[in-house]
Amino acid sequence: MRPDLATAARAVLLALVGAAALFAVVKAGEMAEARVGERLASEARHRSEIYAQSLEGAIERFGYLPAAAALDLNVRRLLDQPDDAALAATVNAYLETLNRAAGTPVLYLMDPSGMTIAASNWDTRETYVGVDFSYRPYFTEAMAGQTGRFYAIGTLTGVPGYFISAPVVIGGKIRGVVVTKVNLDPLEAVWQEAADRVLVTDRHGIVFLASDPRFKFHATRPIDAATAQEMEKTRQYGRPAYPQLNLGTVETVGGVPLIAASDVAPHGRVIADDKALVPYGWHLLLFADAAALELAGRTARVGMTLGFGVLGLLGLYWWQHLKRARESLAARAALEAAQRQLEAKVEARTADLTSANGQLAGEIEERRRAEAELRAAQDELVQAAKMATLGQMAAGITHELNQPLTALRGLADNAGKLLEQGREEEAQANLGRITTMVDRLGKITGQLRAFARKSSSETLPVDVSAAVAESLAILAPRIRVAGIGVATDLDAAAATVRFEPIRLSQVVVNLVGNALDAVKGRPGAWVGLSTRREGARIILSVEDNGPGLPEVTLARIFDPFFTTKPAGEGLGLGLPISLAIAREFGATLAARARPGGGLGFDLVMEAAESADAAPPVPERMRHVC
Repeated sequence: MRPDLATAARAVLLALVGAAALFAVVKAGEMAEARVGERLASEARHRSEIYAQSLEGAIERFGYLPAAAALDLNVRRLLDQPDDAALAATVNAYLETLNRAAGTPVLYLMDPSGMTIAASNWDTRETYVGVDFSYRPYFTEAMAGQTGRFYAIGTLTGVPGYFISAPVVIGGKIRGVVVTKVNLDPLEAVWQEAADRVLVTDRHGIVFLASDPRFKFHATRPIDAATAQEMEKTRQYGRPAYPQLNLGTVETVGGVPLIAASDVAPHGRVIADDKALVPYGWHLLLFADAAALELAGRTARVGMTLGFGVLGLLGLYWWQHLKRARESLAARAALEAAQRQLEAKVEARTADLTSANGQLAGEIEERRRAEAELRAAQDELVQAAKMATLGQMAAGITHELNQPLTALRGLADNAGKLLEQGREEEAQANLGRITTMVDRLGKITGQLRAFARKSSSETLPVDVSAAVAESLAILAPRIRVAGIGVATDLDAAAATVRFEPIRLSQVVVNLVGNALDAVKGRPGAWVGLSTRREGARIILSVEDNGPGLPEVTLARIFDPFFTTKPAGEGLGLGLPISLAIAREFGATLAARARPGGGLGFDLVMEAAESADAAPPVPERMRHVC
């Protein structure tokens, strides 16, 4: 080949290599950004769910209060005798006591015209007694026989809050309305400590809760005249205008949409998540920092560039080495060349054998390391699944702890007053009740602590009824909130199995949790747990009356990351993890369709015939919760 043609060929080859390297650098950055972006978006959705649950928990723990107060005999009598001053004083004292025990800002009673005739703040400068609140939507909703709900700024106090109302029905007619106000300021204070920016908007798009106070009472979309007139009529926020927030523009980086140049992210880009709070008609907007995504892309591009640079230097070195070798070979005699060729063949064959042996040893070591990493990853995945279950139970556990704490406060106050009056026996009785409630709190937290603890792989005799009871205790708040009937039918002959206590509890929690999801919102929903013995095996069955699954879907139910739940509500790992745990302890787990509809899961375990097994249970234990 002529020198000019060889030079041109090398130039074309270098240009192609450079273009391929540039393409690889760009593609590596995009792939890194896409991978990190998917992780950040998933984490943002998870945190949005936690914020939403905390908001719902802060509101709903007081939802019972107006309806409970509406049942009081004196409250109902006052609506029939509104001019009875002594009766009004009695109702004022009752509302004050009930409101103090619940820990809400105010509790008050209105007649059918909307006039407040009794209130917990009757003796304060900002008392509601004698104030007409008929313009508030929560009053009109309650007078229509519904539970009223409305977030607004107090027209007397200027303090915002969430109002919950309930009708007072006497003789089949609505004779008045009881209202309580829930203060959400403590929840906002907690949000302000978090790294995320969180906004909650009402049905008109106006921000009324925010982790950054600067964004409160701003609009996320234009406010039309009809909406403005409605808010002025209800005096919801008491403001003449609502500045509109600039939510910026959407840019796509690595396949992930980001928001830039907005009021919520003036100095960078963020990942946004919009979660609808359907029961309230609100939206929770979360804005998470996307700096990690940009850093990942930049790091990948720099790393790929450095890698190609190192390869280029190695290639140049190798080319120089070959050039010197060719010059040396050309100067040697033909005999020496033949001898080198023979030695090279022997050396090459020896190197091939050595390389093959080294590669085989490396593959064996890699297989051992992979098996160890797989077992470690499985243990971590099991622990992560337990942590996710605990996160889902956070709102219910908050409600479980709040009731005993409120009662403890009331009993402690009463005990102090009884001691001041010299009534020591009654004070001692109050202290005994306090001890009982503290034991109850310890039992709740102890169950969570035991469930969260990492478990071992040691096989022990395990009491099936105890594992079922512990699992149902962990899921009790969720079962209670959903209103789902859970029945157990445990055979005394199938009492003890060879397993590990915490791992068995996790499998039961996963199976019952899936069943609760399947029957959620269905009339007459129920979940059943039963045990029976077949020879040396014990079968624990979990069944539900949900919609069931087609055969094609049922065949894939144990595949990792396969789920029938809506996006954001499940990763498809619960059943694969349960199957892996079962196999680890020599058990089997299978799914089946129930003839009457719904699904059934059968966990078949080895029976334990050991002297250290748990004490026997009654012949047939049945329980419904």
